[in-house]
Amino acid sequence: MLAPGEIAEIEIDLLPIGLAFHPGEQLRFVISGRHLLGPMMPRLVEYNPANAGQHVIHTGGEHASYLQLPVQKR
Repeated sequence: MLAPGEIAEIEIDLLPIGLAFHPGEQLRFVISGRHLLGPMMPRLVEYNPANAGQHVIHTGGEHASYLQLPVQKR
């Protein structure tokens, strides 16, 4: 459990997927406490996390964030 104001480093694993991007297209990364599209399989109950409150993502200075993606050029 974190104390109020305590900063924790996290890593978020993404499912492997192959996408092709064309010049001018963008990738948007959304962090959410629940699955925004609902359950992945029919008739499954959506996960409801127990945490609540405001969550702050630190993205600069000594807490710089980054998104690391493998790139394969054609």
